[in-house]
Amino acid sequence: MTYTWTFSDDFANQFNYFPEDQQDKVVDFLHLFTAHGLSDFSLYEGKIACSWSGNYMDQDDYNFAMNNHLWHYHIGIPEYEENHEKYKTSDWVLHFQWFDKGNNINVVDLYHHYDNDGNFYLPGERSLIILK
Repeated sequence: MTYTWTFSDDFANQFNYFPEDQQDKVVDFLHLFTAHGLSDFSLYEGKIACSWSGNYMDQDDYNFAMNNHLWHYHIGIPEYEENHEKYKTSDWVLHFQWFDKGNNINVVDLYHHYDNDGNFYLPGERSLIILK
């Protein structure tokens, strides 16, 4: 099976300005993805979850995340925290689109898990591939 990834234009432009340790974390995630896909989340050190799960968002954000196939990966920035025996979390997450759980992801954003108001952060529409 072949697994492929793309960067959104916004993410590709920003990536070059990330500190090297953050670039390394993203590249490590992409190496794992191209080798194994996302069929076994236990292969990843951080938690992977659909961005519409949980009780932390309103209906509009839920619909936005679900309709745009948004997922996120706890990437270990600044470090991993072990809050659960099955996975680790971190303050920062890598957002990506995973359409119909296929073999390709579109990486769209790297940001704090929560915004300044304490709400779950979702990337803006301009960073996404919008399906018609």
